[in-house]
Amino acid sequence: MSVKVSYAELGELQTQLTSIIGEFENAGARRRDLEGAVGSPYGKNDLKDVAHDFEGRWDDRRKRLMESCKAVADQVTGLVEGFQEFDVEAGSRTEER
Repeated sequence: MSVKVSYAELGELQTQLTSIIGEFENAGARRRDLEGAVGSPYGKNDLKDVAHDFEGRWDDRRKRLMESCKAVADQVTGLVEGFQEFDVEAGSRTEER
């Protein structure tokens, strides 16, 4: 049985996960931007209130998604490190023979 590991693809996955996590972390700062962009059309705050409520609920979901992405990123890092260690060990055993 053989296993083929593409470090390039795993590296790309790590990069993408890091980018996604960064977007989630910075999204909360854009909350006021949304509410400011909505403003008070026709002098009413109804739409602004709905945007505020949406952002509050989305914050909770975004936090859970971000934590899940961090967990996957940690698993990918562990996978890469484990296979790299195996490669070094297997290579040194081959050289000893």
